[in-house]
Amino acid sequence: MKRYLIGIPVVLALLFATNCKNNNAAAPVEEVDADTIILDADQYVRFETTEGNFTIKLYRETPLHRHNMVRQARKGFYDNQLFFGVQKGYKIQAGDVKSKNAKPGQEIGVDEENDTIMSEINPWKFYHKRGAVGQASTVQFKYSTSQQFYIITGSKVKTNTLTSQENKINKRYRQVVKDSLTQFHAKELREWKKFGENKKISKLNDQLNKQTDEIMKTRKSFSYSKQQTKEYADIGGAPTLDGMYTVFGEICDGMDVVDAISQLPAIRKNGRPDPDVKIIRAYVLNDTLQAQ
Repeated sequence: MKRYLIGIPVVLALLFATNCKNNNAAAPVEEVDADTIILDADQYVRFETTEGNFTIKLYRETPLHRHNMVRQARKGFYDNQLFFGVQKGYKIQAGDVKSKNAKPGQEIGVDEENDTIMSEINPWKFYHKRGAVGQASTVQFKYSTSQQFYIITGSKVKTNTLTSQENKINKRYRQVVKDSLTQFHAKELREWKKFGENKKISKLNDQLNKQTDEIMKTRKSFSYSKQQTKEYADIGGAPTLDGMYTVFGEICDGMDVVDAISQLPAIRKNGRPDPDVKIIRAYVLNDTLQAQ
């Protein structure tokens, strides 16, 4: 069984007051099905829950994740699901299809899921500010689950936390470069490890580190912008998730409902609220407007 909970709790807080109106009017589609989506437009998904309603604005710049949530909403995938992963001052989570029939007290948020999405991680532009919507991960940095999503409800963040996260993100990007160079020596490394040729392995590692450093000199390192730093300090967020998970949307209406869910007492093991909070239905606002 795989658990798709997100990271280690960090603090954050912000009411992200964005107008949910779609200002990018696009040509209407002739029919609306699970796979019809306007490419050059934001999408808006409305969630009606037993605690109230909220709306997610999906970013066009993360098309794989945007399309995934649109498809799932149109198929009724989220309808009658329960929230879990509720951590006060951090996040709430949903997307476990098995939660629809969960018995009282049953652990939810654990699902063996094979359907994945390629990550669309971009901390320069999309980060875990309060109200951010992200996708849980099956293979961190590489693939997201197609089902479980989370909403950040954290509190204000200190500057030293951001500095620490910048270092972690840059270290990760450096490792990606080194891994890409190392793969060209995979065969010889296997042979050297097999016969205990540690000196050869160490020498190659030194060479790869030098090559990696030269490549990194040509690339811009990650650092938080003034806007991101101010937003984290003034409103809040969960920066320790930046560079690790895909942020693909934000709450543009109903953050008070998200906060209300996050304040509910929850079972420590899996963060299932007590009493349960159910998604009554989720639907794409664009579809509703086109049908009128």
